[in-house]
Formats: sequence, structure tokens, C-alpha cells
Amino acid sequence: VAVANASVVALVAGALSAVLASLGLTPLEAARIRTVAEPETYGNGLGDTLAAIASEGKRNGDEVGLSTLYAGLPSLMARQVIFGSMKFLSYERACDAIYAIWPFLRDGTGTALAVSLVAGGLAGALSSVVSQPADSVLTYVAKQGGEGGKQMGVLEGSRIMIEEGGVSSLFRGLGSRCLWAGSIIAGQFFLYDIFRGAFGVTADDLTQVWYLRL
Repeated sequence: VAVANASVVALVAGALSAVLASLGLTPLEAARIRTVAEPETYGNGLGDTLAAIASEGKRNGDEVGLSTLYAGLPSLMARQVIFGSMKFLSYERACDAIYAIWPFLRDGTGTALAVSLVAGGLAGALSSVVSQPADSVLTYVAKQGGEGGKQMGVLEGSRIMIEEGGVSSLFRGLGSRCLWAGSIIAGQFFLYDIFRGAFGVTADDLTQVWYLRL
């Protein structure tokens, strides 16, 4: 059943892993954006930056400060879910397409690694295109919060960006992000296949079958 629905499995697995990762990544992403946008205010180390962001929420009645630390969670989660799901799905489809055209590439270790490298680059670039609007909104919302204004929602941030710069404002920096993500994802899958081969891990070793009695 899983093989017959490989695309669905890839999408669901990528989405679930992205949701869990977003919970830990959101405060760090907020700190990164604030540090880049206002280094003179938030450039004193990760711990101090997180504390400063949390204090903004405390001033607004939040005893812990989670409201500001996780203000970008919806946008970040949307970006990560889209990016993660598309990354795995497009990687699998790219590998299938390449091997369908040149099946002999499976026979050599070097050629198989080259396929992983190319498919990973394509997956990273495609995932960046699909998730770029959410990434742009996340950056904009976090920057507005860092400037001391009222915490802005994702939908409101999207509306303001489109009103001020048009739909194209959601795709600013797309080229550099595609290059960055393509390189990173290609390296991830390339190293993954290298170490999997080095340790003798096969596809069967990564497969788990669950039997449920109802």
C-alpha cells in the first residue's frame, strides 16, 4: 500500500517532520531575523536576543513572552511544511525521471551519487519557489515586530506586502534562495547516500511494516 501511495507518504512524512521542527526553529528564526534587521539592538548573542524578544511580549501582558517568540510560527510552519513536503516529493520524482531516461546510471556508485546530487539540487530549487511567499511574509512580520510595532499577523502581513509592492514582493530574493537551497539540499542527499552506502544500509533496513489488529 505504501509503495502504491509513495507520493502521499512522502508529502505526509515531510509535513509532519516540518511541523515538529518548526516548534523548535521558530524562536531561533525570530532571533536570526532580528539580528540581521537590527544588529545594534539584537546583536549581543543568541541568549540575549531571545530574552529581548521575550521581554517585548511581557510588556504586552504575556508573562512568559511566548507570544513574541512564536509570533512567526504560522508563517514559518507554512513555509517549512511546504518546503519539506515538496523537497522529498520532488527529489523522489526527479530520481525516478532520471533513471527512467538513463537506467544504466543505477549500475555505478559514482553515477548514482551524481543522480542524487542533481535531483537534490532540483528539489531544493523547486521547494524554494513554492515556499518563497511564506518565507517573505515571515521575514516581513518578524521585522515589523522588531521595530516595536504591534504584532502583525500572517494574513495582514501578506496584504500589506501585496498592497505596497504587488505580488512580486512575495518573490524577492528568489534567485539567491534557490541557489542556496539547491546547494544545501543537493549536499544533504549526496552525503546521505554516501554514508548509507558506507554503513551498508539498504532500502529494506529503512522500511518498517506495522500490523494493526482491529
